[in-house]
Amino acid sequence: MSKGLTFENPVIGMLKSHRIMLGVVVLILIAGCAGSPTDDTDVTTNESTSGVSTAQISGLEIIGQTGEVMVSFNRSVNGVTMLLVDGNQTTIDRQSVEEPRDQIRLTLPNRSGNYSIRLEQNATVIDAQPLSVVAPTPQVNVTPTWDSNTLTNLSVGVTNDGDFTSNASVSVYHLQTVVANSSSRTVSSGETTKFALSDGGDVYRTNATGEITLRVVVETAESTIEREITTTVRPGEIQVTSLSPNWDEDDLQSVDYTLRNAGDTSATGTITITASDDTIVTGTNHTLQGGLTETFSYDASYNTDTDETTVNLTVEYNGTTVSESVTNETEVAYSGGGGGGY
Repeated sequence: MSKGLTFENPVIGMLKSHRIMLGVVVLILIAGCAGSPTDDTDVTTNESTSGVSTAQISGLEIIGQTGEVMVSFNRSVNGVTMLLVDGNQTTIDRQSVEEPRDQIRLTLPNRSGNYSIRLEQNATVIDAQPLSVVAPTPQVNVTPTWDSNTLTNLSVGVTNDGDFTSNASVSVYHLQTVVANSSSRTVSSGETTKFALSDGGDVYRTNATGEITLRVVVETAESTIEREITTTVRPGEIQVTSLSPNWDEDDLQSVDYTLRNAGDTSATGTITITASDDTIVTGTNHTLQGGLTETFSYDASYNTDTDETTVNLTVEYNGTTVSESVTNETEVAYSGGGGGGY
């Protein structure tokens, strides 16, 4: 029995060949996507390194009372170094961060200027922020207390509006002469220090009249601030506020009188008292301080021979004359004998 040969359809043969080739391509693609263990290790390491570089300085706060700057980070950092650097690239302060922290303090210099805060790791700058330190410019508030021609008290408030602590002192000048001063005192950043210059006594007294101007000078290491205080001093002005002659019938026993100095400076008045043009007393001097009122009494021992007597008080001071008069009815006693008869 003879066997016949069987021939396959050519189209079916070509389809089988294409399926084999497609399978090979798929296997190659799967192998490429899977990668190798060595490649996985490299990716993890790169991600860890990029994470360090994401640390940034998120905030700066100057704490003037302690003379520091508080540096905040956007996340906890460690293994880094913080530096405060001036414009000449000189390191002012340096702090190493060994344990995880989200804030750190650096010490500020006692001088104004522009600085840089740097975050470094392995001598590489990760982030940097500028910092401006402002010098104290004292805010000065002056409260004087005047009593006529005398500055009895002077209160000076000094506020430090700068970024670091400073020392301040106060002096008071009349023209170019120092009339009062204080010792130096510390004024912390953001705080106010009060200076009281009375020191248990008057700050300044003048005998001059008119407008008086004093200069209040506040000095710090960084600046000098001046304020002016003024007052008007009136010259002494004596007034007669009362005049009271004391009579016993026709006998003037005494004269009481009250004088007032309506000015601010002292004044001396020379007193003259007359009665019916007779001088009872003259040349008596009274000195009154500014604003003072005082009552005096003079024993007259004067006898009149008229039914009305005018008592006049005259005061002369600084080229000025003031006077006051009081007229009293007086009872005059007459003596005489009876007539004789023839």
